[in-house]
Amino acid sequence: MAQDGWVAERAREFGQLRGQQIAAWTGVEMALRENVGAGGPQFEDPAVPCLQLLTLGASLGDGTFVTVGTYQDDTAWGLGLHRPAGDCSADWAGMAGIYRMRGLSELPTGEVDGVSTFLDEGVLAEVVLHIQGRPLLLMAGELYDSAQDRLMFSRCDESVLVFTDPSAARSVNWIPERRELTQG
Repeated sequence: MAQDGWVAERAREFGQLRGQQIAAWTGVEMALRENVGAGGPQFEDPAVPCLQLLTLGASLGDGTFVTVGTYQDDTAWGLGLHRPAGDCSADWAGMAGIYRMRGLSELPTGEVDGVSTFLDEGVLAEVVLHIQGRPLLLMAGELYDSAQDRLMFSRCDESVLVFTDPSAARSVNWIPERRELTQG
């Protein structure tokens, strides 16, 4: 299958969530900063409008489970949807240090009313799920702590960034710049 067909298949997999019920979300959160004073890793910052996850999991109403992670294509990372045989939470429970597994009750649950997928750099860069009328933006990206103790927002990178307010993604200074995307 040609690369374009492979990426289109990733988009179709997300599209299959339309009509599914999301009962609960869990995820492996990655710290924004490794060491903050003697307090260890920092997972929250009021200036950061998203979650940074290694993986995002959803328990579906039919008893199945899906995970959202990333894949690498040359220099860019894209989003991928996986359907493991069961709930992976037990596999993630031992995460420590800059990772922590937790329930994500702040994310919307209910029926997935719509799915929009967007391509950039030849990968599936963004997915917007509409859940009970509430948009949820998933983006391949990562936050890096700069030498000036500022977080740098990187697109098409190896983490899953989750925005409960997609408009907040427009207020971020992205590297590379976030531009008009191709709908997938």
